Amino acid sequence: MKNIPRSGYMKLGSISWFQRVNTQAEAMKPMDEKGTKMKRAKRMFFPFFIFLFVGLQVQAQSNKPQYWFTYNHTGRFADRWSYGFDLNHRTNGIIPFNSSLSAARMGMNYHSKTGFRITAGYAWFGTFVPQQERIWLHENRLYEQVQYSHSSGKVNFTHRIRIEHRWRQLFTDAALDKTEVFLTNRYRYLIQLDGPIARRPNRQTYFRWQVANEFFIHNKEEIGYMLFDQNRTLAGVLISPSKTLSLAVLYQLILQQQPFLKETRTINSFRITLFHQLDFRKRKTITVEEIPVID
Repeated sequence: MKNIPRSGYMKLGSISWFQRVNTQAEAMKPMDEKGTKMKRAKRMFFPFFIFLFVGLQVQAQSNKPQYWFTYNHTGRFADRWSYGFDLNHRTNGIIPFNSSLSAARMGMNYHSKTGFRITAGYAWFGTFVPQQERIWLHENRLYEQVQYSHSSGKVNFTHRIRIEHRWRQLFTDAALDKTEVFLTNRYRYLIQLDGPIARRPNRQTYFRWQVANEFFIHNKEEIGYMLFDQNRTLAGVLISPSKTLSLAVLYQLILQQQPFLKETRTINSFRITLFHQLDFRKRKTITVEEIPVID
């Protein structure tokens, strides 16, 4: 029987068993690293939102947070043109389910090859007034907006400027007996960022994080003691089970001016938006990706 050298190993073919084990271990390292990153992301992500939700519920026992439910639909029927509409309902708390506002908005969109989208449309808003038999205060809006999207690496940036012409039905006295319609103009600027969240290779559902900020300015009308009207800061996750459907679950902090009280109110709210994006084009020469944008 021949002696096996101390420096040698039992060989299988031309590659040693030791080398094969090392090769398999090296091949498994990327998978292990991806799995570790996924586990870390889950551990950091889900407890954060659970803590945020529970903390805000405890904080807002006396002042219940708002919940915004929205269906946002867009349909692309030509390279340059698409339509869009959204339905919106807001409540103060879930139990009891106290309605505060309902809205419907529609518009036509013009698309450029460079990521610009120009929109004009109409919107109706109804504010619920529980103190009076008059259930709704109506508001009719005409609006125009310009939206631009671009990417840096894996992060998408969206900028939107919107001008609103608002015919608002408002109370004219403290007794809430009489109303009058006032015309005001408002300017809004939104910046939104979103990026991917790591997922397992065998899963088709995509997850993305979203953050955004939007502020509102009035055009010198007598709406209160300052031109600044409102600011919204949002953060959350976008879940996309398919190319046509996405669900955004976001926390929203609102700073809103109260003209009569001459103070700024803080509102905690949660937004749940279903994005439904359809494309009816048979031929596509403009292939800029449409990013779901908070409305």
